[in-house]
Amino acid sequence: MMNTRQPRSLHELAQQARRDRRLLLEVLGSDSGEAVLQRLEERFEVDLPVFQGKAGQYDALDAMRRDAQREVFLVIRRQLDLARQEATENNNEYEHDPHTD
Repeated sequence: MMNTRQPRSLHELAQQARRDRRLLLEVLGSDSGEAVLQRLEERFEVDLPVFQGKAGQYDALDAMRRDAQREVFLVIRRQLDLARQEATENNNEYEHDPHTD
């Protein structure tokens, strides 16, 4: 369960961000998690351009929706990459974090 208390310092914010990335990696970092992400990315067509439709016809709400969905997946992918990098750099420090007990 995530801590709902507001962090008070930049250091606490950084620690919380690392914990959040670690949780994300635990949930979505497996082969099954990757498969789920890929299916969702296909479902929401996040690889397509934001601007769709015929010349002269543009649906601003559709473009906004597609852009927002794409942004969510970009953030998830970036956070997973950072979590993997941190885990590698810290020699799997995430196996036991006394601050989360």
